[in-house]
Amino acid sequence: MIRPQLSLRRPLAVTAAALAGLATVLACTAAASAAPASPTPTATPTATATPSPTATVGSDDPSCVAAADARYTHTFDGLAGKASITLTNGPLCRGQEQELALVSYVTPSAKFAVPQYVLDKSIKKFTGVAPGELGVATLDFAVEVPNCYTQVDFVFGSKLIDPLTDTSDRYGDRKVGSPTGIGARSTGPRAWFNGGSGTCSAAPEVIAESDCDGNVELTLVNRSGNADATFTITGSGGFTDKVTVPLRKIEKRKLSAGEAQEITVAATGMKDFTGGWQKPEDCQQPEVGTPDASYESTCDKMVFRISNPEDGTPLTSVFTPNKGEPKKLTVEPGRTGTVSFPASKGLTVTVTGDLDSGGPLKWEQPKDCPSTGGGGAGGGDQDGGLPVTGAAAGAIAAGAAALLTAGAVLFVIARRRRIRFTA
Repeated sequence: MIRPQLSLRRPLAVTAAALAGLATVLACTAAASAAPASPTPTATPTATATPSPTATVGSDDPSCVAAADARYTHTFDGLAGKASITLTNGPLCRGQEQELALVSYVTPSAKFAVPQYVLDKSIKKFTGVAPGELGVATLDFAVEVPNCYTQVDFVFGSKLIDPLTDTSDRYGDRKVGSPTGIGARSTGPRAWFNGGSGTCSAAPEVIAESDCDGNVELTLVNRSGNADATFTITGSGGFTDKVTVPLRKIEKRKLSAGEAQEITVAATGMKDFTGGWQKPEDCQQPEVGTPDASYESTCDKMVFRISNPEDGTPLTSVFTPNKGEPKKLTVEPGRTGTVSFPASKGLTVTVTGDLDSGGPLKWEQPKDCPSTGGGGAGGGDQDGGLPVTGAAAGAIAAGAAALLTAGAVLFVIARRRRIRFTA
């Protein structure tokens, strides 16, 4: 029997079906266990949120603000000179600060008028803090308000205007509570005030102080007044000056010796001051050089010599002999002067004036004077003795060298030195 040849079509079909089933099972299993699909190239990742500068205050990480973004509330009582301000969204960040000032003025009217002068001021500031630190939330201010017409301003910043005049700056929207500008950062009443009653007045005073050189320094005081004071000064030699002293201020003016002999100072609100230079008790007398005064007896003269030092004072003395006419001698500082009288037995000279001999000074004949054979200057009997004769030239010179000097200084009277001559 002949068997027909086997065909491959059936086994191949079965195999293909099995493979198809297996592929289907694998595909389902993979779909069930696969991870989510990756984002497409155009997908945007979600960003991590950062705290806003105005995050809620009081959280574990307190927020801070820049000074330009700070907001406040305030109170103000101008008549009492008081104000306060609170930072509502702070604290300020580290390195930031905001200054504020409360200032009071004295003014010429209960309404706005100029000129105005600062009476009192209070300046404080908010400062930034580091993360996690606490900052000051409220500042309180107080100033003195004058008991007359006044203006009180509460302003942002520390720059004050003094005096406030027609041509000076204005605070403008720097005033706390202004409707616009930096002043609008704070909520509350308008923080400026004009009022008071009564015209402000000055309380001028004058203090004069003399020095040892003849000058006078005037201290012009407006210590307790609440307005400026104007002083009019009149001195010797046609000197005049006018000085305006603001309230609570002091000014000084110095008058020279030529201007200070007679002084008058006038100002509204005080009795006129009159006076002039007066020598202070602690002034020291300037040092004056001591003159050198001496005299000598020679065989034919009695000679007086006065040497006045450069730092001395002019000296005038009178030399009065017991025989003959007196002589007057004046010696200027830095000069030397002499006066002499002919020698004679019993001659005495008394010195008076700026130099004082303290009594008569006697001429005494040197021992070796030559004999003249008579009773003149060099001869004759001395106290009953014999005349001296035969003196050599050398002996005469030796006798002339025997000088008697006096240099004892007594005292200074009327800027003069008195010297007592001693034999």
